[in-house]
Amino acid sequence: MKKIFLNKYCLWLILAIPLIGMIIGVSNGRADYDNLMHATGEFAGRFLIVSLVATPLILMFPNGKVSHWLVRNRRYFGVAAFGYTLLHTIFYLYENSFGQVMSEFTQIGLLTAWIAFFIFVPMAITSNDYCVRKMGASWKKLQRWVYLAALMTFTHWAFIHMNWKPAVVHFLPVLLLQIYRLYKTYNPKLT
Repeated sequence: MKKIFLNKYCLWLILAIPLIGMIIGVSNGRADYDNLMHATGEFAGRFLIVSLVATPLILMFPNGKVSHWLVRNRRYFGVAAFGYTLLHTIFYLYENSFGQVMSEFTQIGLLTAWIAFFIFVPMAITSNDYCVRKMGASWKKLQRWVYLAALMTFTHWAFIHMNWKPAVVHFLPVLLLQIYRLYKTYNPKLT
């Protein structure tokens, strides 16, 4: 069982399970536009959250096997988050006319989604071993934009349905762990 979770191809398969479920739902006629939008959006957000909690968790649990595993695999979770974000965006564009997309573009719930999406694109494109090597320190600088993308994702989630509770429930752990990370980084002797 341990080798399954250590194998990156098995991890990719696990990250694709929600997509497989969506494909089955569409083929059975049980998944409609609303279901697909909801599912792709939630999995995009959840995988983003997993990628963001890896570093704070390793600071809290430096000897923890799970925290080390998360840090080693956070890029995969980030890419999976982008994959579900891309599907979310494709479904939205497929379902809505160009005029409707443009008329909704400036609404806070959708504008923040577009900002997050356009931040995610270069991050996802460069999230491969070749780019990491070639870009060096610049790669980390680019990847730090994830924090703005996460804030935009949170705002999109909160405003799209005008219901803050689910967004807060999902993103509060990230916020608390990132505060802990800053505290630990800037006050290492106090911890």
